[in-house]
Formats: sequence, structure tokens, C-alpha cells
Amino acid sequence: MDGTMSLAAAAANCRCSRVVFVGNIPFHASEKELRDACELIGPIRSLRLAADPATGKRKGYAFVEYPDDETARSACHNLNGHNLRGRELRVGLAGRRRRRPRGDREPVGLEDAIHAASLVSGAPPLDSVTRYLAARSARELREMAAALEADGPDTLRLLKEHVPGLAAVMEQVGHLLDMAAADDAAEAAKNKKRAAVAESNDEHRAKLTKVEVEAGGFKDKIAVSAVGVKCF
Repeated sequence: MDGTMSLAAAAANCRCSRVVFVGNIPFHASEKELRDACELIGPIRSLRLAADPATGKRKGYAFVEYPDDETARSACHNLNGHNLRGRELRVGLAGRRRRRPRGDREPVGLEDAIHAASLVSGAPPLDSVTRYLAARSARELREMAAALEADGPDTLRLLKEHVPGLAAVMEQVGHLLDMAAADDAAEAAKNKKRAAVAESNDEHRAKLTKVEVEAGGFKDKIAVSAVGVKCF
């Protein structure tokens, strides 16, 4: 990252929360039709239809960038389910690139901390806060949030009202924990799918082995019967 750019500026320039994923796009819908549908929410900065690099065939989804977070969130709310050529579009924030879970004791990292700062409503968190949170693990962040919430919601509300910047810090911590949970869930789903595929392959191999054994036994029976046949 350029050392001359503050983390607050980097968070403001983070495109992750301005880009939406648009899925279930009809293959016979033109790019103009999709663009027109997306612009019902507001002007767009870019639209990229996903396609197979080898064949050029469209994949049925696209990434659309809006000028700001608010418009992108509006698209998620108002464009999701929009009918285009007989199909209902699926729209959601594209989000950041998912990563393999770091573990409960490893720092969440500066990239995630900056992205979390970009999602904070109102004034962005201080650079020093973002750097501090980046060096904390998910476990430490959970403990931090639990300590602040220990005295109940009323006390926490008063603290947010009277301690400058605390509300932004709490929101940034919440986003970081949500991101860590999402990464863990995605990894668990991937492992479950991988295990299911492995189990299916094992069952398939077992069936093939059984068929081969049965076929071998059938051949042996034919051979034995042939031995007992007299030639005339």
C-alpha cells in the first residue's frame, strides 16, 4: 500500500462495498438490457459480464460497480428479484475476496481491517484504531466486544454516546467478526462438499469392485460348466 495514503483514505477508496454481484441473468438478455435494469437504482461506474475465457460463452452472472456504498446497498434491496426476460435476478454485495480462515489466534490483518473500516457508517475510524484492530485476532476481538457489552445494552449505549469514536470502533469490530465468521462458514462448506465428493467416489469404486468380483465369479462358473461338457 502507498505509504502516503492514510488508512482512512484507503477505506474510502475500498471498492468492495460498492460492487454488487448480479446472478441468474438470462443468457438471451443483452448487456444493454442488464445495464438498463441496474441503472433503475442509479448510475453505474462499470459492468462486467462474466464469460469463459476459452469460449467466450457467458456464465450468467456479472459484477456491477455503483458510485457509492448507499447505492450499492439499495441495489441489493430493490434490484434483487427484479424480473429480466422471465428470470428473477439475484443481487448482493460482491464483498471482499474470501481467504482461508487464519485461525482464532492469528491477527485479522490490515487488508480486512481496512475493508471493515470502509463499511463503518459515518466518520471513518482513525488510522491508529484500524492498525490496532488489524493486529488483533478474532478471539481477542470477541473478548473485546464481550467486555464492552458485559454491563448491558443501556451501559453500552451510554458509553457510545459519551466516548468519542467508540461507536465506530464497535461497528468496525462487528464487521471484522462477521467477516471471520463468513470465512469460517465458507471453508466449512467447502470441506463438507469435498468430503461428500470423496465419499461418493469411494462408494462408486466399491460398486465397481463388487461388479468386477461378481463378473469374475460368473466367468469361473462358466469355465467349470464347460469342463463338464462332453464332446460328441
